[in-house]
Amino acid sequence: MARYGYAVIAVRRCVLVLPMLLLCAVTGCAARVPGEPIPAAGFHENPAQPRSTATAPARIAVPRNPDGFDPCGLLTPADLAVVGGPVGPPHPDNPITGACAHLLASGPENTAAAGFYESYEIAASRQPRGVPVDVEGHSTWLYCELVDTHQTCTAATAIRSDRSLLTMLSMQGASAADTSDQLFQLTTTALHKLPPA
Repeated sequence: MARYGYAVIAVRRCVLVLPMLLLCAVTGCAARVPGEPIPAAGFHENPAQPRSTATAPARIAVPRNPDGFDPCGLLTPADLAVVGGPVGPPHPDNPITGACAHLLASGPENTAAAGFYESYEIAASRQPRGVPVDVEGHSTWLYCELVDTHQTCTAATAIRSDRSLLTMLSMQGASAADTSDQLFQLTTTALHKLPPA
């Protein structure tokens, strides 16, 4: 597995466009919309296209326990200073249930989010064009996509067999390499806050 920067360079060389996990995160704190949800870009229950999924079981260097942990505590204002700092209060259960989004001062609709998601394997199967990377010995599924002017990257980091730490960063006018490098910092910070299982 590669570290974020190396994976993104390889992706750029192959001119791959990776789908994004949280397209709705670009809207930050938008009001909830009634009706049936549509999967976010890159997430497919049964993808018709071939996918690049993990062939080996997820590596978990130190199993973590997310039970009872407030997702809004994963990224503090001090943690978010590296990406411009937060604007206003955090937004729990945004962009998905179990996550917490923060609008950023670094640009219009720039957003960071962290929370908990299903297993690493499920995240990988729903992100068919993602790439496996490593965060301190934890298998992490990364993908990025440019939507309008926002580069959005997400990472699902294995923290136990049935759960992953989900992190997301959406930055206006940024490259996939820069966004994924900043996301790596946020992911590592959030991972360190979780107690061992």
